[in-house]
Amino acid sequence: MFNDNATAVTLYSIGCRTNQEEVAALRAELLSSGYRIADNVEDADIVVVNTCSVTSHTESKTKRFIQSISRVNPKAKIVATGCFAQQHGESLLKYPGVAWVVGNADKYRIPSIISNSEGGARLSVANPESPVFLGDSVLSPKESGRTRFSLKIQEGCDFRCAYCIVPSLRGPSRSAPKERLVDTFKRAVDMGYKEIVLTGTHIGQYRQHIGGNRTANLESLLEGFLKVNGDYRVRLSSLDPRDLTDAVVAEVGGNPRMCDHLHVSVQSLCADTLSLMDRPCRGLDALMERLRGFRGRYPEAGLGADFIVGHPAETEAMFEEALSRAEAVGFTYGHVFRYSKRIGTKSAKMRGQVGEPVKKARSAAMLAMLEKSREKFLSLLFARPLCIIIESENPVRGVSGNYIKVEVPGADAVRNTWMRVALTGAPSGGYRVANRLEPENITAVSPN
Repeated sequence: MFNDNATAVTLYSIGCRTNQEEVAALRAELLSSGYRIADNVEDADIVVVNTCSVTSHTESKTKRFIQSISRVNPKAKIVATGCFAQQHGESLLKYPGVAWVVGNADKYRIPSIISNSEGGARLSVANPESPVFLGDSVLSPKESGRTRFSLKIQEGCDFRCAYCIVPSLRGPSRSAPKERLVDTFKRAVDMGYKEIVLTGTHIGQYRQHIGGNRTANLESLLEGFLKVNGDYRVRLSSLDPRDLTDAVVAEVGGNPRMCDHLHVSVQSLCADTLSLMDRPCRGLDALMERLRGFRGRYPEAGLGADFIVGHPAETEAMFEEALSRAEAVGFTYGHVFRYSKRIGTKSAKMRGQVGEPVKKARSAAMLAMLEKSREKFLSLLFARPLCIIIESENPVRGVSGNYIKVEVPGADAVRNTWMRVALTGAPSGGYRVANRLEPENITAVSPN
């Protein structure tokens, strides 16, 4: 039991999935440090906002949200952390209610920072020796309210894509120790989590020198995780195309403990556009072959992608080529982002900035193609068994290994348990309606 008089903290995340998972880890650390978690701003003594700078939209959203906090609860002290805080530094201290500004390199220190009444900015720049904000506390699914446990294996990025500001805000790639990760993984499984999601800024850059010439990478880290006994499955978050080794593809497609799901940040499938982005373009044909090969060998597996449209100097012909190639792959879903100018990046200085109406039209065209591709994929799975983890009980909803959100009308189920279902084909508010199947005695290693 926590003391009702303990300092109440509420946490919010804006932007990327990594931010969301950091907030989950920070919530666990705060609870273990004796703080009480409030459900909303009105009831909080301290409000932690994990901010984002990846697009102008998320920056605007961040500003508006921080400014709204003091209007709702004038007594609350605000901790601004994350990429927007790292970029704008002490200027955020001028916002009403903001007591602390904490950069990415010091995010792991927030519980101790707020225990000290002295406010101010902590904005040290991350370096190769900076720790990965992982968090040592593992709450049970009941305590966390989550059925999936996100394990941050790595932070930062060593690539310098022309449009991206994240490396300058998150710092160079650095990886958490393998032994610590395997220990946290095992504790999460023992706590009862059915799905462990590996996250980070760029998980394919996971590296750890163990001794001599031995180096742990994503593949060997996966090998260590999959040796853990228990009833679970493992999901990979976004991968760069350069991360798609034969071993990773084979594990995702063929290992029953792995979610049959890849999400690849291709950004574009036109070589000329990739060149403008300072991303690898010479291996595009090989990437196309690998993606189409994955779809061919594992037709029931999920394959998602990230795309950027309207990058400076992207012509209509270049966009049409990217669109055509994406259609040829047969992605099962995708996220489409309109290019957003980030001051301090190479792309922001380029000639040929694309107008917003053109970006909007290209985004709509890409999304329409992806939706058509998704419907084709879902029709393939009609009436075939899927294994979902129950995430909500009323209505019963869950997510399959190949990343299909499912709703099962009229069913009774307990959160964080398995259920075998079959799609009926009808959509319902972003979920696909499904029927419950027998038998129920299934585990993570049961085939989909």
